[in-house]
Amino acid sequence: MLKRIILSIALITPLAGHAAVYQCKVNGQTIFSDQPCGDNAKEIEVKAPALSGGGSMLGDNGAEFLEHRDRKNKVADIDRQIDRLEDQKKRAQRNMDEAFRSFQNKKSRANNNLAGATWEGALADEAEVMRERYQSEIDDVNGEIDRLRDERRRILDQN
Repeated sequence: MLKRIILSIALITPLAGHAAVYQCKVNGQTIFSDQPCGDNAKEIEVKAPALSGGGSMLGDNGAEFLEHRDRKNKVADIDRQIDRLEDQKKRAQRNMDEAFRSFQNKKSRANNNLAGATWEGALADEAEVMRERYQSEIDDVNGEIDRLRDERRRILDQN
């Protein structure tokens, strides 16, 4: 309950921060107040500096540090993506190897007769389709890995 009250006050406080400022002359001196300080009080507008915008508060070293950190984070992200793609490529290679082992087992059961030869031909066609499918997946992954490595090299060359 206390946390809710504190949170409510914290949310409302910025709204209360927009109070009027008055300028008055009292005994020949200019006075500023949050309350009208006399008959000659004038409300004035006080502009606070912008919260964001304007020039950077970072010096050259700070900006250089942030750029270096961003490049380092991008390279690390690329390295993670490459690792993930390498794992994907290994899985595709294992799946292709398993499919060929299965093909070899089926082929060894084909009889030396016309039905067995027909079945063996169908198995060969199926094996070729599987090989093309897995090889296409592996080629796509290799292309993406090459693209990421080029991007990584380009980022590192910016140093």
